[in-house]
Amino acid sequence: MSAFEGVEFENVSEVFNHFSDTQRTMNGTSVYYGNSGLKRDPLSTVIPMTILYTLILVTGVIGNVSTCIVIARNKHMKTATNYYLFSLAISDLLLLILGLPQELYMLWQKYPYAFGEPFCILRGFTSETSTNASVLTITAFTVERYVAICHPLRAHTMSKLSRAVRLIVVIWICATLGAIPLAAQFGIKYEEVDGLLNPESAECTVKRPINYAFETSTFIFFAIPITLICVLYMFIGIELHRSDRTINRNDQMTNSSTESGSQNGHLSAQLSESSPRLPLKGKQRVSIFSKNGSVYTKFRSRKSYRSTAMATSLRGSVNTSSRRAVVKMLGNYTFTSILNLYH
Repeated sequence: MSAFEGVEFENVSEVFNHFSDTQRTMNGTSVYYGNSGLKRDPLSTVIPMTILYTLILVTGVIGNVSTCIVIARNKHMKTATNYYLFSLAISDLLLLILGLPQELYMLWQKYPYAFGEPFCILRGFTSETSTNASVLTITAFTVERYVAICHPLRAHTMSKLSRAVRLIVVIWICATLGAIPLAAQFGIKYEEVDGLLNPESAECTVKRPINYAFETSTFIFFAIPITLICVLYMFIGIELHRSDRTINRNDQMTNSSTESGSQNGHLSAQLSESSPRLPLKGKQRVSIFSKNGSVYTKFRSRKSYRSTAMATSLRGSVNTSSRRAVVKMLGNYTFTSILNLYH
């Protein structure tokens, strides 16, 4: 039986008012409109989610704003790594400020959507842009960590501020362009009742589907980055493990050489006094003590010696800090991925 049977109306507004009143009478509360479903979930779900969203909003805004202020005001904090963190904080703020308040509103009232179609499209655009920028920034940071750990000499030429700034600009341009197809799908959708659109059923949702837009975006901004990140972190882990073994082996060799050197110190002194002073011309003299007490002396380029020493020093210095960076960035990427899947 139709809800309009036996009832006469003077205008369209009365039709929707009657429709709404009928739904209230049938359900006892103002929670349905036709096939749109519940206007909100039960309070047992809404209240805990509201508290959780509020905590995320407050702590997220305070934390990310503090990060931006600290990096912007301190000159010694202006490094390529911190610029990536600054970009990541901006993308998080964009999602927190423009996306989360609407999620809070829609927890309590799924429809009618009160902000209009332009803001609905803007919501989808900012959400996609922020997510894309976060993923690409983490990927760029991972590449930078990989170069710093696995190719430390090359990192000195690649990790420049100007290069990092240009890369961040490219990241945001790509994130913006990648968000346009998905944002274009959003709009205000109404439920149709007997050929008429019910304004009380307005929802911000996918209105104009574009074929393969979601699949393409997921492949470019999720599948490829997470695969690249996993592969690079695997190489980073292998390099850190290898560096640990090398450092431990060098420490053992140094200790044994020190003991051998103390036993044969008088022999080294005699050789030094009796040996003629030859011009090295950029050479570094290296004395090697053998187990039988013999001393061998060889010469190698000072440039080669400095390069090797620099590489060893860099590998050792980044060893501990790199582990912390790896764990931190894996945590950030996991959080971003979960948030992206939830939306």
